[in-house]
Amino acid sequence: MPSNDLERVKEDRDFLIKQSEMLQSVIKRMADNSLEAKKFGLTVWAAIVGFGFQNRNPILFILAFISFTLFGLLDIYYLYMEREFRKNFNRLVRIIGGYASNEDYQWVEQMKIKQRNFFIPDSSPDFFRQIFSKDSVLKSWANLPYLITFLITMVLMYVPLPSK
Repeated sequence: MPSNDLERVKEDRDFLIKQSEMLQSVIKRMADNSLEAKKFGLTVWAAIVGFGFQNRNPILFILAFISFTLFGLLDIYYLYMEREFRKNFNRLVRIIGGYASNEDYQWVEQMKIKQRNFFIPDSSPDFFRQIFSKDSVLKSWANLPYLITFLITMVLMYVPLPSK
């Protein structure tokens, strides 16, 4: 192999390693954002529910449910994006390690044509359709706090509040 080709392979490998490092930071940021959405969403939900109990106002439980739902969707979106970036990271690691499949190389060629890189999630995903798919993010243990909160909110909306 001529020395120019060896240098090109080394440059490509260095570029790919830098891409993997940047992807790791993006994945960490998505995971952190997901956690923050959970924490902030549950805090807002608890404040509204507490205020609803204090004022004995059932409308506030509906508002708590709406806020819970919006923060839940935001969290699910971050989990979804994290999974998509992990797919790209895993593909990149296979390429760097020399274990790439034909599918990986086809994806790389497709991205070259579109002038994209590993920071673009896979093939135009449809987020809302994916929510209910076989490998949905809803099946993640990370969503357990939201499922529990959902059940509590449903009970609070239908159980009469104690009178003064």
